[in-house]
Amino acid sequence: MPFRRRFAALAVSLGLTFAFAGHAAAAPSAAAEAMFNAGIAAYRVGDLQRAAGDWGRAAEGGHPIAAYLAGQLYEQGRGVPRSEANAFHFYSLAASAGHAEAAVKVGLVYRDGNKELGIKRSYPKAFEMFEKAALAALPEAQYYLADMYRRGLGVPMQRSESLRWLILAGAKHHVPSLLELARIHFDGDGVNQDRIVGWSFLDLASRFAEGDEAKRVNAAMDKYSRRVQASEREQAKQVADDWLAKHS
Repeated sequence: MPFRRRFAALAVSLGLTFAFAGHAAAAPSAAAEAMFNAGIAAYRVGDLQRAAGDWGRAAEGGHPIAAYLAGQLYEQGRGVPRSEANAFHFYSLAASAGHAEAAVKVGLVYRDGNKELGIKRSYPKAFEMFEKAALAALPEAQYYLADMYRRGLGVPMQRSESLRWLILAGAKHHVPSLLELARIHFDGDGVNQDRIVGWSFLDLASRFAEGDEAKRVNAAMDKYSRRVQASEREQAKQVADDWLAKHS
């Protein structure tokens, strides 16, 4: 079975998700794969310390999934002492091997900078990481890439390109992207101001939001509700239904 399909199946069995960026990831060495599998076995019996060690060794041997999982354990302090430095190290290994979610993690560090890690803010590096992950169709990365284009961070400002990436992420039911699309249309930020289209994106966001995202959607609806008449909301619902049918 091909590398990506086999490890996708393993990820599902562990309740994990991952995506690979742009280029095809090379299959890891037999030794790295063996250590990855050893980490899987340790994880399944609750021995997270051993899993972290096995995955760390597999990561150093070029295993992107192991690198990402080791990064998660160090970021969360599960089975090992919490360490931003170790987490960033393993996420960087995973990102360099094409792991999209790890690329987002690394991109956020470069976008904001991190004094504890001694990493200065670098918009060009952040843009590079987000773009790789966005090309792997990861909606979170597409959202961050859209923000870089909209604000001109690490790249010349391009609102049309920002809008394109937001639409791609929104089509995957990414709530923050749908909220940003709503704001853009309510405010006329680079597009013609349109209350109906703006509310349609809020309607869509409300269908997919959960937890804290639902609170954000409710807050946005409260903010814009006075601008939209009841008849316009009905029109917006139809626009949302049509948009969803087109982008499913």
